Amino acid sequence: MNITILGGGSWGTALAIHLARKQHQVKVWEFFPEQAEEMQEKRVCRLLPEEKLPATITVSSQLGPVLSGSELVIVAVPSDKVESAIIAAQQFISRQPIILASKGFAAGARLLSEVVKEHVSGEIYCLYGPTHAEEVCRGQFSGIVLAGGKGKTKLKKEIESKDLKVELSNDIIGVQVAAALKNVIAVLVGIIEGKSLGDNARAYVMTKGLAEIKQLGRNWGARKETFYGLTGLGDLMVTCGSRHSRNFYVGKEVGKGRKLDQVLAEMNMVAEGVTTTKYIPELCRKFQIRLPLLEGTSAVLFEGKEIRAVLEEG
Repeated sequence: MNITILGGGSWGTALAIHLARKQHQVKVWEFFPEQAEEMQEKRVCRLLPEEKLPATITVSSQLGPVLSGSELVIVAVPSDKVESAIIAAQQFISRQPIILASKGFAAGARLLSEVVKEHVSGEIYCLYGPTHAEEVCRGQFSGIVLAGGKGKTKLKKEIESKDLKVELSNDIIGVQVAAALKNVIAVLVGIIEGKSLGDNARAYVMTKGLAEIKQLGRNWGARKETFYGLTGLGDLMVTCGSRHSRNFYVGKEVGKGRKLDQVLAEMNMVAEGVTTTKYIPELCRKFQIRLPLLEGTSAVLFEGKEIRAVLEEG
């Protein structure tokens, strides 16, 4: 199968390597020309320096050549760049299926699937789960969920391998809500770690945080069982406890007393939880609900609120 991946970051590259191992022809669109050229010539992504890109992967900063002949498009750009990337690419997209692998919300606190549907006519799916790029690219065993409507069983066969188990779901809303908000809770857990507040506090936040994620998802129309599966509990666990977690790292550094802007400026990858946190107040107003821990994370990051006050209110 000819597959196009929009986004040459760590996750887009990890997916490209995985799919190339399944004998697919993979083209990767990388926004920055100099980085695309480096990946194509040196056969390595600077965010995953230990893994060589298979010969069946082509990297370019030009959308036309990357999308030419594509039978499947996977979107793996940062969540706040999904809409602009799809708008730029839509002239080269016909009716091939689109898989969203970006985790977050679009402007206006909208689901990414809703925004993409405004610009393309093909079926839309979501691919989410506890899958750090650093492990997927090395072929370490992982599990992920492919959510959407008709056609997902066929796509599963193209993606699944002995190292990457793919489960199917019809709950395209629930997987998006869970995938976006678990990053926010991971930031909060990181703050707790940075403040040395202990394992009990971490367990409290993860448990109560999952309940808040489910509450918001249910208000949006999601199924409750989604939040106890790989895209909910599974992804929350790995994001809150892994050394690979960017969101946990950001929270930990902020908890130590460092300025958020300084921490983000030093990173070479995107911490989606920070971007998603900005939408929490808007979502609470939209559904007329209170989410003390999710709202509290926003208040700690952008209003200087004390973490102990957030815990007491949560």
